[in-house]
Amino acid sequence: MEPRHDEPVVVGIDRSADSSRALAYAVCEAEREHCSLWLITAVHDVVPVGPMLPLLASDPLVDVGHERLAEADALVERLSEGRVRTRLQVALGPAAELLATAGRQARLVVLGHRDGTRAQRLFTGSTTFGVVARATCPVVSVPEVWDQGREHGRLVAGVDGSAGSAAVLARAFALAAQRGARLEILHCWRLDPFYSYLVDEWSVQQEWGTQSHRIIDGLVARAAAGYPGVRYETRMEYADVADTLVRRAAEADVLVIGRHGRGGLGTRMVSSVLGTVTRTVLQHAPCPVEVVPVPARVEAAPETADETTEATADVTTDVTADETVDESTEDTRPSPPPGALPEEAPS
Repeated sequence: MEPRHDEPVVVGIDRSADSSRALAYAVCEAEREHCSLWLITAVHDVVPVGPMLPLLASDPLVDVGHERLAEADALVERLSEGRVRTRLQVALGPAAELLATAGRQARLVVLGHRDGTRAQRLFTGSTTFGVVARATCPVVSVPEVWDQGREHGRLVAGVDGSAGSAAVLARAFALAAQRGARLEILHCWRLDPFYSYLVDEWSVQQEWGTQSHRIIDGLVARAAAGYPGVRYETRMEYADVADTLVRRAAEADVLVIGRHGRGGLGTRMVSSVLGTVTRTVLQHAPCPVEVVPVPARVEAAPETADETTEATADVTTDVTADETVDESTEDTRPSPPPGALPEEAPS
């Protein structure tokens, strides 16, 4: 389903460098989408100051939250030269839950991400994983190495051949069309080393290649039909999924993956709620990672593939064993998330 014009981009704000980086990315997306930004900062009801000391009540933290939002709002004004509207919200409660709830009324949630200790993570690390696992809209994790001034004109989409791959491909083609970028569609898999001693791995590899081409080509051809101007290629690799996605994400502007792939080709690419592959990609990909949730009706539906559809793109097979804002006066803004405090006036 296409996002409505009044759906904002949600950004988690915590006064860190990661938050500022996410905000810069979100401003670019808001300008492309001609939508507003919904800036949310989370504060807890009470915070333990230290052993044998009383708990710090939420009121001072709310004041700090308003200060954070004022600074973020000023940054948006500067980056967009006043072209992007903002809605500011201080909310009480866990950050991941608040942001995921806000995402139900948004087109996108954007977070900064870095590796660090648990004490260093508010809108990073575990919060990113929590939002990705709960959100009903796409979530973007922006890594430390992202350079706002450098674009490669290339996107990568990782698909596993399940019915949910259609949602990933739809989003990837839409992004490629919007950015005027070339799209690389990547499917990879490798037999678990444990089983390589029990079966003929070469035969398994050959069978995987034949079956994969048939199913992936059909999915890609259907997604590409609505975007005749997008240049794309399909790439198949018999290799570790997470490692391959991270490697192919080098010099990509965005890596698009799905959250609930069901493994239609016997894979486990992003096949569970933040399984090993998803976490690894979010932690190590050198470009922004957009995780697309698969609609529940798609997850519940039986997997089907048109085996007679032929792809219209070039296919590269690598077989490796190691490797403008709505000016309407009507208030159409989404409702605040649970725990939200009275919000700032829109700027």
